[in-house]
Amino acid sequence: MNQQFLILLEELKKLNFPKDKYAVFGSGPLAIRNIREAHDLDVIVTHDFFQELCNKYPKLVKFKPFHRIDINKIEIVEEWLGDYKAVNNIIKNVDIIDNLPFVKLEHIVEWKIFMSRKKDLEDIKLINNYFKKSVIR
Repeated sequence: MNQQFLILLEELKKLNFPKDKYAVFGSGPLAIRNIREAHDLDVIVTHDFFQELCNKYPKLVKFKPFHRIDINKIEIVEEWLGDYKAVNNIIKNVDIIDNLPFVKLEHIVEWKIFMSRKKDLEDIKLINNYFKKSVIR
């Protein structure tokens, strides 16, 4: 893991979010497993917690390309593939690593397929290789 990612994880811990209201997603679950490095931190939160954060950080709320709050290099969003309700199930079924909740890799693949950018397709290959290596051991 690169130093920048570790610093962002420490910043996230300092925010002291309720564990049942958020999870790290995007490249974070890959970086924590040393699949590839991450240079920012994406966090998904429940709809109700996002509203609380909007009230707490009104000047940090962005509306394009989607609703998010940017705290330094931590991007906080409230929906999963256009669905607010799906977030609750994803957050209930996280992997706890280093005392932080991370979205399961299966869901990351789902997200990456939905986004289908070049970097997402590369990440899918990396995740599939990670799964293959994990099964072999």
